[in-house]
Amino acid sequence: MNAYKSISFALLGIGLLAAASCKKETAYAPYPYNDIQSLQITAGDETINAAISGDSIIVYWPSYIDKPEKIRPEITVSENATVTPASGAETDFVTGAKYSVKAQNGDVKDYFLKVVINQPPIQLAEAEYLTYLVEKGGSYTFPNGTYLRYVIPDPAVTSFYIIDSTDTEHQLEISFTEGDHDMVVTVPDNNTFKMGGHKIRIVSGTQTVISANYVFGIVYPASLKGTADPLTTSIAVKRGGEITFTGSGFFEMKEAVVHTYDANGNESELATLELVSYTATAATYRVPASFPLGTREIGSYTAGSVNIALRTSDYFSSWSWYDPPKVTLPLNAPFDGSLTLTVTE
Repeated sequence: MNAYKSISFALLGIGLLAAASCKKETAYAPYPYNDIQSLQITAGDETINAAISGDSIIVYWPSYIDKPEKIRPEITVSENATVTPASGAETDFVTGAKYSVKAQNGDVKDYFLKVVINQPPIQLAEAEYLTYLVEKGGSYTFPNGTYLRYVIPDPAVTSFYIIDSTDTEHQLEISFTEGDHDMVVTVPDNNTFKMGGHKIRIVSGTQTVISANYVFGIVYPASLKGTADPLTTSIAVKRGGEITFTGSGFFEMKEAVVHTYDANGNESELATLELVSYTATAATYRVPASFPLGTREIGSYTAGSVNIALRTSDYFSSWSWYDPPKVTLPLNAPFDGSLTLTVTE
């Protein structure tokens, strides 16, 4: 009987040990995965998803959204892995910023941010009717979204240049308005910049545009335009002779133009007078040897009558790259035909 009990207790002990060993949990190796699976940035109402390529986190940032200095990205990583800086933490939004993912087994993989401005080609309006005019010391504002599109509103990555007729290029100072992001271009008041038309070159981010024509005009203020004194006496001169007209504010003087009229009042050019010399108050011209002989009324606008105008700089507010006007200072005369121009041999 005692022997039987001993055997029973022994068997019971073995059974309990076996049961205990069956309840022991299976041990798993720590996870070795340390990947960034996604990174998202919220910008206003938009969500921007990064592209993960190798160890690069590439963010294609829309050019129409101001690029922030800091971001709080939402980051998804491999199961049981951790990321530093943590998801939702504030970090620098610059190329080269590092994110480290640590696997459960302790292995670490580093990722590096690459910020790419997702920018379409720059659009600059260029049409026959459109000339961008600015005075020295003044500024021109390019309305964003109309005359100019897809420029990054940041002077650190956007530059504005003008190119004159000799292919000399100068950079101009720019700024951007708050809200609308209109680009404001300022022309210094110095002699570095030539008056007249210039091509435009804009560099913004990865994009560059150059105007096909000289659409950017630097012009004089209207207050600088000179005036010619009215005629008070008739003019008599020989072919090849000289005539002097007086006035004020003369500068950049050119030839004088003599117009005539037909019976219907239609105007046509009769002749030009070569500029000999000028001062701020007087300009002297030579009558060409081919000037038609005879006497003509001045200022009456009757058939065969004439008017005389002195050409000066064309670069005032009426200047157009497509159809440049010839700016003149008219020599006013009485309408009654009391004054005449007589040209003899």
